[in-house]
Amino acid sequence: MSFRNLLLVLTLFSMSLWVNAQEALTGTISLRDAFEAVMQSNPRLRSFQFREEALLGQRESANLNPPLRANGGIEEFLGTGNLQDFSATELNIGLSQVIELGGKRQARLGVANRRIDLLAAEQRVVELDLLGETTQRFVDVVAAQELLELQRRATEIANQTIELLEPLVAAGRSPQLEQDRAEAARIRAEAAQAMAVAMLDSARIRLSAMWAISEPQFDTVDANLLAVGAAGSLQTLLSNLDSNPDIAIYASEERLHEAELRQANTMQQSNIEWSAGVRHLRELNDTAFTVGVSMPLFAESRAQGQIREARARLQEVEARRAVTLNRLTGEITSLYQRLNQTISEVNLLQDEVLPRLESVQEQSRDAYENGTYSYLELISAQQEYLDAELALINSATTAHKLRAEIERLSGEPLLAR
Repeated sequence: MSFRNLLLVLTLFSMSLWVNAQEALTGTISLRDAFEAVMQSNPRLRSFQFREEALLGQRESANLNPPLRANGGIEEFLGTGNLQDFSATELNIGLSQVIELGGKRQARLGVANRRIDLLAAEQRVVELDLLGETTQRFVDVVAAQELLELQRRATEIANQTIELLEPLVAAGRSPQLEQDRAEAARIRAEAAQAMAVAMLDSARIRLSAMWAISEPQFDTVDANLLAVGAAGSLQTLLSNLDSNPDIAIYASEERLHEAELRQANTMQQSNIEWSAGVRHLRELNDTAFTVGVSMPLFAESRAQGQIREARARLQEVEARRAVTLNRLTGEITSLYQRLNQTISEVNLLQDEVLPRLESVQEQSRDAYENGTYSYLELISAQQEYLDAELALINSATTAHKLRAEIERLSGEPLLAR
């Protein structure tokens, strides 16, 4: 699914089903649920509605012809000699209007339309950034849930160690000092578990803030942190860069500057202003029609500055596009290499390291109970297992965040997992 189609699906679905994001997001939510809430309620997207309305007003004004003007005047009065009174007054009443030549109205309308298109492109960039940020925060919640579960297992291991030690200490096979150390380890594990709860609450608040909710109503998020998948094809990512809104916006900006250049070229042809009216000469007690035409001179030379400016802005767009494309290519390639390495680390920890350390932990427990292992060796095996579990969570979190950033930079759909 392309990014444009993804946004269309999310927008239509949210318009039909999401009446109130705060009421809808309860219980367990998915990443798609979070996306829909963001598209519906994020404050950054609300301003585009008003900006579009302003541009529509500008387009309406741009489509108007020059106004018809009414004018009038009195001449030859309050002078000296024979003109010191109103006996020789001339009264003029007439209409006038500018006739635009060279397609100025169409060019003006074209600029207004291209500005609306550019605004739509800017909105797509913001939407992509918001979906990327939402994914990052969603991953933070998933990771916090896994960390909390790990701390619960650490507390459980600490309790199991105390249960193992109590009969040994009572029988005099282990010193009281070891039980005291085990009690202290349990207290520390419980404190770490409480901290994990606070971190999860904080992550939930940060996620719900993406759809302007300060007190999240949902309880958990539904995702498998350890399912990191494969990295995919780097060549495919790079070949789709042109569809990325960060690049596509330059095409909209280029079309705007082309329209501005066309408008500047129309300024080379002078407009014509006509006027017509009647004049009453009081001295002769007579009335006559008046007709006039005026046109500014040297319009072509006066328009050269605007044409030069429009051309420069148009050429600058391509230069900035090339810079951005080069930057994105470098960033994606670098992140892709890191993603490959991180996925390998996750698979290694999950398939090779943890099964061995889990077995070592169980064997150490039995060996300690039989008196062939010391307490130090027991807690060392337990800590190695918990450290590996923590390393797996951190690596999987990094992998998902790297994938989300790569997809944001490349314009690939963030739901493609």
